Amino acid sequence: MLAVLKDVALRFGLGLIIGVLLLILITIIETAFYKQSKRIHLIIIFFLIALIIYALGDIAIDILGI
Repeated sequence: MLAVLKDVALRFGLGLIIGVLLLILITIIETAFYKQSKRIHLIIIFFLIALIIYALGDIAIDILGI
């Protein structure tokens, strides 16, 4: 159980770090490509949803012990 909690905490911490880096990258890209910001937002939203689904599935597999 403790290993699962450590795993979840590690994923949460790494998620925060990746989120901040992604926000910085978004700001740089939006500044460079101002006219295509709506398309950039859609791509980033789909990427984030995919990462969230992957992380939740991975945590569920760890909890179930499969």
